[in-house]
Formats: sequence, C-alpha cells, structure tokens
Amino acid sequence: MARGAGLPQSRQESIFKRALRAVVLAVTLLFVVSALAVSCALVVYTAWHHDLSHGPFALLFAVLSAQIALNWFLWKDDEE
Repeated sequence: MARGAGLPQSRQESIFKRALRAVVLAVTLLFVVSALAVSCALVVYTAWHHDLSHGPFALLFAVLSAQIALNWFLWKDDEE
C-alpha cells in the first residue's frame, strides 16, 4: 500500500500545505536572521574602525533589518 493512500484527498492537501508553510517560514527566518547578523556585524565593524562615512548606512541597514525581523514575527502570528 502506498504511503498516505489511506488518507482522504483533503487531508493530504492539508498536510502538504502545512509542510510547505513550515518550509517557507524556515527559509524566511534564515534570511531574517542572516540579515540581522550581517547588520550587527557591520555596525560593530564601522564603529570599531571609526568609519564615519559608512556609519549611517550601517545604522540604516541595522534598523531596517530589525524592522524586517519584527514584521516576520507579526506575519508568522498572523498566519496562525
């Protein structure tokens, strides 16, 4: 007997949608966390080297990354 053959079609679609949603959430979380890590490292790097010409960009990138992270949590909670 094939795996999942005993489940109704709507149940299989529900399981597939939940799995796909989990994959999408995991991939977007990976991008959000990497953006936060890079932005924090960039702020620390520019501060450490007293690089005032790139400092505003680093701060802007950090603020936008934090905003994206907060929006990700709101989006995740909104979907549930």
